[in-house]
Amino acid sequence: IESISINKDYFRLEMSKKYGYKKKYKNSNIGDDTVAIKEVKSLLNKLSDKTYEKISSKIIDKLENKEYLKRMIIDTILEICIIHTDYIDMYLSLIKNIYTINNDTKQMIEYSLKDLYKNIKEMDMSAESEYLEFCKKNKQLDKLMGYNILVTQCELKKIIEGYIDNTILEFIDILKEKEEEEKYKCVQCLYMIFKYYYGDRHISKNHELKLKELVKNETINKIKFKL
Repeated sequence: IESISINKDYFRLEMSKKYGYKKKYKNSNIGDDTVAIKEVKSLLNKLSDKTYEKISSKIIDKLENKEYLKRMIIDTILEICIIHTDYIDMYLSLIKNIYTINNDTKQMIEYSLKDLYKNIKEMDMSAESEYLEFCKKNKQLDKLMGYNILVTQCELKKIIEGYIDNTILEFIDILKEKEEEEKYKCVQCLYMIFKYYYGDRHISKNHELKLKELVKNETINKIKFKL
């Protein structure tokens, strides 16, 4: 039973019954928890700088007395983060507003990040044509970049630790073997990670040496310049 994956769209099913004001769910075998999850997901899609306070308050209300949904909600928010990287800081602030960032929450976030990484690396790359395979590889790379920017932000906020070096080394390895377009996307992501993590500080000697080696061996000018 423990090995069965949770269906994140339908949680704790119930027999059909009327839901009063929730008329759109009245003919479905779903419980209050499922309704809450669906409504929270809908609210997350409406989140922006302008709506943050209003939406976050609504989400907190929807999740009142539903602590058992904590891991599922964290998973959902982090999945959005790797797609909408410009709003990572806002989504992490939302998690902080919903749940106290204690050791339990940090552990859940770390577990969620590990699952995200595993799912990205184990994406099915098989396709019916070369074009579709190319699209899948691009999607995987985009998710990997989003994931590593998310990890960087989480480490900066002291939610996790010990991930940054592996993140940077992974991108350096990718830059040694990818094609031009993929390499350029990766070097832009690597630049953002260094910018987030180091700011105005000088990068570590180990990272500096690896970057100099990449610059020395790079033949594409725009990538060499960015490095």
